[in-house]
Amino acid sequence: MRKKERVSARQPEKQEGTKKKIVVDTKHEENQEDTDDFYKAMQDVKSLDGKGRAVVPCTKELNVSPPPATNPLQDFMDGKLEFALNATEDYVEGHILGMDLMTVGKLQSRQYSPEAHIDLHGLNIEQAYYNLVAFFRNSYQRGLRTVLVVTGKGKNSVNGMPILRNKVQEWFTKDPFRRVVIAFCTAKQEDGGTGALYVLIRKQKKTNGKVCWDLTPTDSVFFL
Repeated sequence: MRKKERVSARQPEKQEGTKKKIVVDTKHEENQEDTDDFYKAMQDVKSLDGKGRAVVPCTKELNVSPPPATNPLQDFMDGKLEFALNATEDYVEGHILGMDLMTVGKLQSRQYSPEAHIDLHGLNIEQAYYNLVAFFRNSYQRGLRTVLVVTGKGKNSVNGMPILRNKVQEWFTKDPFRRVVIAFCTAKQEDGGTGALYVLIRKQKKTNGKVCWDLTPTDSVFFL
């Protein structure tokens, strides 16, 4: 007799629902946004003609006027040039701007021997001024090139200040002297040292008719 097989009807286990994990590719979205921004920014850009080094950069022409050419001699005759001054307690030097400094060096080293001199010792400022004008007028018209001006060191002045020496330096940078004086510097010891000046005078033909020797000086010439 056959044994009945025992069949167990096992109920299938209830499967729990599985949750699907959704991964969002944020990196892709960011890249896409960057791409959109790039195309938006470049939408007005035009491609250049040529490739590599053949590309010619686009340059904008600027209408820039060249600086006007200057003529130091003409400016000097027109009264436009100024003096470059360098002064210490023991030395002073002055020359018109644009002058060859080798010429100034020759004046300093006394390579240009003084052809005439004037001594302003014992004169007040007003007397010294008019005597100096007369001296330079005569020297200029005679065609002299280098002269010696003795001002004194000011040891006998109030407070020992070299007032006259300072005034003479100032006058050389103003009319009528600035039309004819092109350089000056402290003299060597044998010619008066700090109490004297070598002065280089321009050739007469360079400023002919340009010098007003009879100018009426202002009070500032004497007192300031």
